[in-house]
Amino acid sequence: MKLVVLGLSLGSSWGNGHATTFRALLKAFAARGHDVLFLEREVPWYAGAHRDLPNPYFCRLEYYADLPALEEWRAEIAEADAVIVGSYVPDGVAVARFVQNHARRCAFYDIDTPVTLAKLARGDFEYLSPDVIPGYDVYLSFTGGPTLDRLESDYGAQAARALYCSVDPDKYYQTDVAKRWDLSYLGTYSPDRQPTLERLLLAVARACPDRRFAVAGPQYPADIDWPANVERIDHLPPADHAAFYSASRFTLNVTRADMIASGWSPSVRLFEAGACGTPIISDRWEGIDTLFMPGHEILLADTTEDVIAAIARDADALGAAARSRVLARHTAAHRAAELETYLNAVASRRADANRRQAMPPQITLVAGGAGFIGSHLCAALLARGETVVCLDNLQTSRESNLRALIDHPRFEFVEGDIVNPLPASITAGAARIKRIYNLACAASPPQYQLDPEHTMLTNVTGTNHLLRLAETAGARFLLTSTSEVYGDPEMHPQREDYRGFVSCTGPRACYDEGKRAAEAMTFDFQRMQRAEVRVARIFNTYGPQMHPDDGRVVSNLICQALSGTNITIYGDGSQTRSFCYVSDLVDGLMRLMESDINGLEPINLGNPNELTINDLLDRVIAMTGTEATVTRLPLPIDDPRRRKPDIGRAKALLGWEPRVDLATGLERTCAWFAEEIGSAGISPKTPVLAAAE
Repeated sequence: MKLVVLGLSLGSSWGNGHATTFRALLKAFAARGHDVLFLEREVPWYAGAHRDLPNPYFCRLEYYADLPALEEWRAEIAEADAVIVGSYVPDGVAVARFVQNHARRCAFYDIDTPVTLAKLARGDFEYLSPDVIPGYDVYLSFTGGPTLDRLESDYGAQAARALYCSVDPDKYYQTDVAKRWDLSYLGTYSPDRQPTLERLLLAVARACPDRRFAVAGPQYPADIDWPANVERIDHLPPADHAAFYSASRFTLNVTRADMIASGWSPSVRLFEAGACGTPIISDRWEGIDTLFMPGHEILLADTTEDVIAAIARDADALGAAARSRVLARHTAAHRAAELETYLNAVASRRADANRRQAMPPQITLVAGGAGFIGSHLCAALLARGETVVCLDNLQTSRESNLRALIDHPRFEFVEGDIVNPLPASITAGAARIKRIYNLACAASPPQYQLDPEHTMLTNVTGTNHLLRLAETAGARFLLTSTSEVYGDPEMHPQREDYRGFVSCTGPRACYDEGKRAAEAMTFDFQRMQRAEVRVARIFNTYGPQMHPDDGRVVSNLICQALSGTNITIYGDGSQTRSFCYVSDLVDGLMRLMESDINGLEPINLGNPNELTINDLLDRVIAMTGTEATVTRLPLPIDDPRRRKPDIGRAKALLGWEPRVDLATGLERTCAWFAEEIGSAGISPKTPVLAAAE
């Protein structure tokens, strides 16, 4: 692959981490057999003595004077297999337009995504503007988690993917130097980091005058009151980083405020210090536990006292564990492989698009597509470029769920019940159907118990009809099963190999046993090689477009709280559930459908964050500000006492786990229900927080 990168700097590491990032990543990328050209804007502050890598051996480094000078490189950009534009590139918006006009495939690499989004929100388009984001084939981000969803949903990014910073283990390793400092910090001055540095290092130094500390990095104001036992190092070149970390008993990681707010934003210093085997003390933010195991590979601190206690301990084992984690997951070689995958995926998407233009589009059939989850799935499939046919009997779903989709040129709605023979408009186009999602069944107890015969037939007869269609069409089939197949579980959390504790004679059996029978039939089609199948066991899901009257606990509590009526709790509220936001669930379904797993492996999809119904009630009351009274009624028959998925299989096989935290999801759901109730002529009794974006 021929790659062209237009980045802030590669030749100079003075005062920024961009050069360090690009050096490690591109060196590893070139080692995979790729040809790299780096184009750097010529600026005085990265020139002269500050240019510490004038001739990198792993790529070609060239400089351009200004925007008109980029014309000299038009042919190279046009001939490249991919072009990456980095954040903070001077005149970045104009550079983006130039690249998007001439490159075959292009990506944006954002090393400070939360900062970028904050700049966009206030109209600061220094190096990126909203109008150029959709023009990039992939948006690569130092930040993962919910921010990736936001880039796609709010800014129209075609594909937002995490490409975290990394470390070059050839440059960062344990060196045989004496320990000089009990705690060190390496980082350029930033006003939003300084209060944390003050709390977690300078205050510690004042409280521990017999210990030694160091702060390395440029641009710190002259008026900072440095304690006498804090050594200041103004500029520490990358060649000295390994020795610096190795001379530290502990090192501190401090994160910028915007990145703490977004979460999932690791600093490169985490991986560099970890590679050197130096024990790390870090501030706390969402997602850090997905990178390092707190207490085993990293220490998290909130207060001065936390750090004082930490540096008093022997933490060699902590440093060794962090080094093992970094070498196993976070080296530049790992990131280069991820980058190659992302860029190849762009090429595949383009090739697929060209093929689709030359032939009638393939169809994805979504049975139950007008329902709560189904309508979100249809929207996500359309956003990905698929042609979607929605089949629904509108028994428990609502046509309003399809209001935003019905006029889409690649969307078709067919009214029909899968209990009956499938409509001719579906079967006649079987040759074009390549994916079938079966979400067709009432999912809340009041709805499926209202007509238990139809519920059972939907699961058994309806699934049989769709499986036979998949067999005829040669389509892949995905059954949305349920956590109810585990019944009132004796295993906690519930793994896929648990056979369940289900009442086959109770009022919920039409649904529970119906889904178990649907699974059995689906797996038999796979065993007999009649169809390629996938089975998802869905745990409690919530979000916008839930039916206000479906009887599920989230919709019940929110609607009752907003309308000021009595809030109903069944039982004492100690029963637990694990609530997954709908966008996370839809992402899991799509990943499962496209996966290459063994079709005889059911996959749990849900959020393992377990809480009691009482806890959920407290959150809804706090969020809505309601003064409604709470009424407690007897627990329904066979209502499960506990529900929590083990999602280890989904993580390992699909690379999937929930991204939207409960607070954010509830805010969005409350805001949607507030508008929905208001449009129905019922004024919410109290205001609700605006939906989190």
